[in-house]
Amino acid sequence: MMTHAVHSRPQPATGAEIGSLIGGAFGLVFLIVNSAGFSTLGRTLVLIVGIAAFAAIAFLALRGLGRMKRAQAQTADSQVRTGGPFGRSYWIIVAIEAVALFGGIRLLSGMGHPELGVAWVAFVVGTHFYALGSVFKLGRFHILATVVTLCGIAGFIAFFAGAPDFIPVLGGIIPGFVLLAFGLWALVPLEGH
Repeated sequence: MMTHAVHSRPQPATGAEIGSLIGGAFGLVFLIVNSAGFSTLGRTLVLIVGIAAFAAIAFLALRGLGRMKRAQAQTADSQVRTGGPFGRSYWIIVAIEAVALFGGIRLLSGMGHPELGVAWVAFVVGTHFYALGSVFKLGRFHILATVVTLCGIAGFIAFFAGAPDFIPVLGGIIPGFVLLAFGLWALVPLEGH
């Protein structure tokens, strides 16, 4: 009787597929909204790259979800990844993020500076990844948090430096591409998962 050694290949972190789709979708929205003031050629290039990156994320994530579903169907142990990563802590973080986003945007608009909304969004989205990194125990989220938060801060600096035309690029376009890049990176298998 032959026995086959089962080699456990590294897998993306639990929830990476859904997380990548969410992050990638938000990254693409950042690009669509914040490239509106670009030249036609500039906007077209940004959107082509953004859509291609999101298409790659969607393909890889859906393929990964299909593999998981097939593996669960073939496994007698239905405990494999059934709980999902999006528990109570996740939803509390998302709720706090939503309140901070809308409250901050409203406050900035009320102060007569709606152009700072995009920088505020990048700042809040960035900082929420620090909390998510702790909840999911994923150090790479802290890298994402730092980069996107710094983009938001850079948008505020551009405003105070008298260069408000740079706010959509610093607070919107760069974070959009960063979110898409991290969406792809999240689908890279991790050792030990």
